Amino acid sequence: MGKVPRKKEVHDFMNGTIGYLFPILSFCDSDDDIQLDEILILLRKILESYESGVDDLDETIICFKNELPEIYETLITDAIAIFEGDPAAKSIEEVIISYPGFYAILVYRIAHVLSNLSVKIVPRMLTEYSHGKTGIDIHAGAKIGSSFCIDHGTGVVIGETTEIGESVKIYQGVTLGALSVSKELCGKKRHPSIGEHTVIYAGSTILGGDTTIGHHSTIGGNVWLTQSVAPHSVVLNQAKIHLRNGKQEQKDIIDFVI
Repeated sequence: MGKVPRKKEVHDFMNGTIGYLFPILSFCDSDDDIQLDEILILLRKILESYESGVDDLDETIICFKNELPEIYETLITDAIAIFEGDPAAKSIEEVIISYPGFYAILVYRIAHVLSNLSVKIVPRMLTEYSHGKTGIDIHAGAKIGSSFCIDHGTGVVIGETTEIGESVKIYQGVTLGALSVSKELCGKKRHPSIGEHTVIYAGSTILGGDTTIGHHSTIGGNVWLTQSVAPHSVVLNQAKIHLRNGKQEQKDIIDFVI
């Protein structure tokens, strides 16, 4: 078994980056601003010690540094989307400091940049830490557009090859997963693509790399989907009420309605 990063080092890097992007989330004991150079030095130490697959360490550090402003700008669009989509939210600051959905997206966006820079282990450690903290599982390899909103969030699963367009909103218990867990499919697109301005309600499961949800669609709660739907679709999991022996009985309909 090869050397793996110490969790404390990775968590210190993560918390430092979060505190640099959003000082109100800083874990620093002092009132001093977090210095970017300190974060980059720690990242270099981690990559030098444990990430042998990184070809050009200097270039990787520079690229990560250059991506930070865009990460921040995208996260602001996410915070605004969550604020505008939740009547209970009183301010964008409240979203940033207290919403698990925003925290999960924040850690994902940091991890995703590192994943794109061919860093292998650290991105997974970051997203799994967030998973344990929030109950939201977003793989660092997923591609997620701006203005992304996760409402409530517990039980959300977003797989490695998922692609999500801009201004998508998903609720708790949503799974964007693969139809098969065969190891031979590693490296292939196994997870669905979600078009922009789509809403996916609680408990729905959408599976398969060939499954595409067209833009501006609505997927109702507890829907099971393994095939594509056209843009502007509404997919519902309806139920019929039957009378049996004078008592009301509910039977689920397996087929969905588009």
